[in-house]
Amino acid sequence: MKLLGSILQKVLLLANVGLSIGFLCCAYSPYISPERFPAISCLGLVFPFLALGVLFFAIFWMVIRVRWGLLSLAFLLLGWPAVRIYFPINFMSEEPKESIKILSYNIAGFLEDTGKPSAILSYLRDSEADVICLQEYRLSGHITERRIRKTLSAYPYRKITTLGGGNQLACYSRYPILSAKRVSYASQYNGSVVYRLKMGRDTLVLVNNHLESNKLDVHDKQEYSEILHSLDHGGLVKKKGKYLLSKFAVAAKIRAVQADAIADVIARNTARYLVVCGDFNDSPISYAHHTIGKGLQDTYVEAGFGPGISFHQDRFYFRIDHLFASPAFKVLHSEVDHSITASDHYPIWCILQK
Repeated sequence: MKLLGSILQKVLLLANVGLSIGFLCCAYSPYISPERFPAISCLGLVFPFLALGVLFFAIFWMVIRVRWGLLSLAFLLLGWPAVRIYFPINFMSEEPKESIKILSYNIAGFLEDTGKPSAILSYLRDSEADVICLQEYRLSGHITERRIRKTLSAYPYRKITTLGGGNQLACYSRYPILSAKRVSYASQYNGSVVYRLKMGRDTLVLVNNHLESNKLDVHDKQEYSEILHSLDHGGLVKKKGKYLLSKFAVAAKIRAVQADAIADVIARNTARYLVVCGDFNDSPISYAHHTIGKGLQDTYVEAGFGPGISFHQDRFYFRIDHLFASPAFKVLHSEVDHSITASDHYPIWCILQK
């Protein structure tokens, strides 16, 4: 029995080491360009599962063999920056003074509207945000420009930018919008816009983004559902998993070019106050998030709590909507707001202090 127990422990240790190496590969995958290694760039999608696995082994070994438990803790420590990005823990929330509230929301074209008062419009009206950035902004059904203007009358300044395929980006602001200019990169349906807002005596540069989606159609979502229901069938999971991974990899490669273009715009910015937000279609552990957020504060990491799931459709649960602020701002609070389910995204907002 002692021999069997010893063999089992060594097998578990090998599994622990393999899992931990995979965990570290995921944690540092954002540093690898999807243009060169598109498949590796998708490792961030499984990061939470590997992180939980390493944590489980750390607790398990601390009970059985402390020395091996310390090994797992060492792996966890090496990947801790990524853990904090994915699952920030912040308890303190300061009382805002002379603050600005920024809200970003992929509204999916007001698709929830059925002739009744729009839940999305009501939410935006009552949000008390100073600046609202919207993605997938499209008029539909009873949602007319006149109705939007009436409901959002507290926002006298607005800019709607048409992208492609009927897609639009919108900015509604209490501050005057001085200019709006698209970021130059190739995309059929997606895009980014740089706004310059007059914020008192200062200028706020705001970048609203809707990066390349993974373009999963009905068939792809069915494949994903079959994977979840066939976890005990290794061959089927492997086959369908490789197919979905190839789609994610292609989209990640396109987003890499877009992220580089946005990062270049940010690097050339001379304004002290800068905010970058939108639907990145990528997790916090990704090249797009890392590249665009370089030198900026991820407001959710700084003042949010938990995984902050912002996409919630077809059993895909990820934080793919992000909000960054320049170091000149102090982040007081940030939240992915689950109080409204009208879109397939939840809104993300933050309160900043100059």
